[in-house]
Amino acid sequence: MSERTWRIVPESQALSIAYLLIGALLAFNAVNQLRDDMAVLPLISGLAAVALVVTALMGLVHARTHTRTGTR
Repeated sequence: MSERTWRIVPESQALSIAYLLIGALLAFNAVNQLRDDMAVLPLISGLAAVALVVTALMGLVHARTHTRTGTR
């Protein structure tokens, strides 16, 4: 049986763009909620959105380097 590795960074450019859009939407929503009052849940949502955007950007950079070098 082959061992599968669990990857966080998306390998396709389309999935990275989807992560980026979802992360931006979550960040926008968290900022709007934090304007009204300071709560823990929007703060956690905002941090998760930032992590998702960073993951998406890493995926975009990773996909571009694989496409250019032909290792894919």
